[in-house]
Parts: sequence; C-alpha cells; structure tokens
Amino acid sequence: MRQQKQLKLNWLLLGSLLISTGTSFIWPLTTVYMHDYLHQTLSLAGVVLLIESVVMIVGSYFGGYIFDHLHFHFWLQAALGLSIVSMFLLIFFNGWPAYPILLVLNAFGGSIANTIINSLATLVQGKDSRYVFNMLYFMANIGVVLGTMLVGTVIKYDIRLVFVITWILFIIFWLVAQFHYNVKKPLDVKNSQSQLAITKVKTAQRNILMIGSLLLVYLSIEIGYSQWQSNLSIYMQGLAISLQKYSYLWTINGALIVILQPILNYFEEHYHINQFYKAFSGFILFGIAFISLIFAKDYLHFIISMTLVTLGEVIVFPTIPALADRLSAPAEKGKYQSFVSVSGSLGHAIGPLLGGVIIDLLSYQFLFIVMTSLVIITTLICLAIKFMLFTEQ
Repeated sequence: MRQQKQLKLNWLLLGSLLISTGTSFIWPLTTVYMHDYLHQTLSLAGVVLLIESVVMIVGSYFGGYIFDHLHFHFWLQAALGLSIVSMFLLIFFNGWPAYPILLVLNAFGGSIANTIINSLATLVQGKDSRYVFNMLYFMANIGVVLGTMLVGTVIKYDIRLVFVITWILFIIFWLVAQFHYNVKKPLDVKNSQSQLAITKVKTAQRNILMIGSLLLVYLSIEIGYSQWQSNLSIYMQGLAISLQKYSYLWTINGALIVILQPILNYFEEHYHINQFYKAFSGFILFGIAFISLIFAKDYLHFIISMTLVTLGEVIVFPTIPALADRLSAPAEKGKYQSFVSVSGSLGHAIGPLLGGVIIDLLSYQFLFIVMTSLVIITTLICLAIKFMLFTEQ
C-alpha cells in the first residue's frame, strides 16, 4: 500500500480509543473470571497477571525497536493480527488453560501495538507534542470508562460476548491502521547521506539522564498507583467499606479525567507551561495522595485521596511521554517511548507483589509510607538532575 505523507491526529486518536476500549473489556474481568468461572485460586490469578505484565514489558521494548529500525506498519498489522486471532479463539476456547495462554498472547500483541501508537504520536505534524500526548491520554481514558462501564452489563448475558465485542473492536482498529498509519518517518529521506547523518545523531548524555530520572519517578508512581488497583480494595473492605463503593472510586477517577483533561489542554494551548515544572507538580500531588492514605479511615478520605491521585495522573501520565519525545533524538523516538511503556508495565508487575509482601510482613500503613518515600526520593533525584544539567531551561 502507498505510504501517506503525514499522519492525521484524528485517526491516531480513534485507534487509541478502539484499543483502549477493547482492552478495558478484558482487564477488569481477569481475576474474577479465573476465580469465579474457572475456579482457580487468587494466587494463581496473580501469577498469570504477573506473567502478562512481564510479556507486556518485552512487547513494549520490541514495539520501540520496531518503530526505530523496521517497517513499523507491517509489524503493527502483525501485532494487531495476533491480538485479533487470540480474541477470536477466546470466543470458543475460554477454559483452563486456554484462557491464560490466549490472554498472554493478546497482551504481547497489544503491548507492541500500543508502543508503536505512542511512537506514531511523535510523527503528527502541525500540533505540539504536548497537545498530541494529552489528547492520546484523554481518548485512552474515554476508552477505559466505556469498557469498564459496559463490561458489567455485557457479562450478564454471556461471557463470550465480551470476547466477541473486543474482537470486533480490534478488527476495526486493524482496518484503521491499515489505511491510515502507513506514513513516512522524517528519517525516510531520499538522500542516503542525509539519512545516515541523521541516524548517527544519538540522544545527548544529559538528556538520557533526565529521561532516566523522569522514568524512575514514573516507575515509583506506578508502583503506588497499582496498589489502588489491587491491595486497596481489600484494605477498604477491612474498614467496612463495600466493594461497590470501592468501584465508585474508579468512576470518580474516570469522570474527573474526562472533565479535567480538556481544561488542561486549553491551558497547554494558550499559555506557555514549563513541562518540567508541570511534571514536578504532578509528582507532588501523587506524594500527597499516597501519604493521605495513612490517615484514611472513612470513605470520604478515600474519595479525597483518589481525587488527588487523579489530579496527579492527569498532569503526569501524558507529560512523561511528551518529555521523552522532546528529549530524545529523532532516530531514537521509538526506543524512549518504549521505555515509558516498560516503566508503566514494570510498576504494574511488581507493585501488587511488593505491596502484598509489605502488608504480610508489616502493615498497610508501612506500605503507604514506602509508596510516599519512593515518590519523594525519586522526585528529589529528578530535581537535582534537572537543576544541574538544565539550569538554562
């Protein structure tokens, strides 16, 4: 198929919405489905989720390498094809052990595709990268809200409908990618000498240190954030707060993101906001949110804490890939976008396990102290590198 000259943002946002909605039909179901439908232990479900996270880390790295060094359009189609085949087979083979095997295969394909999508965002012309990543994050969260809201209704009719809907969404995404993502990168120039000169330019050492420190904070935040998705539900039930009320916190999270992201986009477009300081303000909000959990004993306090987490999330999560794009060399855009994805996946992989160990050996309060300390320490390291190496910015 003939390559297009440039990538249109609307098609990239549609792709993000489709894959996010499809994925959000699957991830809330995993633990419940394995325990209640397949009659497996929670520990075994945790092992499957850990394997899935590790596979996603590998897939994220491959996605970045593919974008930088290979014909990314072909491999994006192949990765989506793997997810489509996995979902199709899950419609008919959703018992044990077919379910976890196909789930992991889907995660591998999806993580490759997701990293390539983030890397494609660096190719959008005529829009500031901050705006592009803000909108990608916004559409992804619209997908999360739609997926998690609808899955509870769909599963009442037939569990296979979840896989059918996800399969259809992935097919639509494959078609969008087929006709609208086959674009040229800036490095695809006719003059081979010019191309060689550009590809030889590597990311500056100080930029690598800055990206590394930002990702270290991001990893710390994801470790803490993953507690909200795992151990906090058990903690809240221990305080006589129902599972239904816990689920409402995620409704608040999604609603706030949908409301706040357009406001943030407006300020990004009309005011010159320093991206470093924007990220640091989000880091501080996460630190305050995590430390507030030490004193949270009633539902109102958890609502306040979730609100602070969401404020930090809206600020930090789209800013990290935007800064990685800004700081990385043209020939290494995919590489550093993959590192962003790897950091997030790694936090989700080790977070619940680390939290569980700390809770078993010590207490929830000590876990919250560890979460806060990780964010504070890594933020201070990041600040030190920023002021030592980027004083002029």
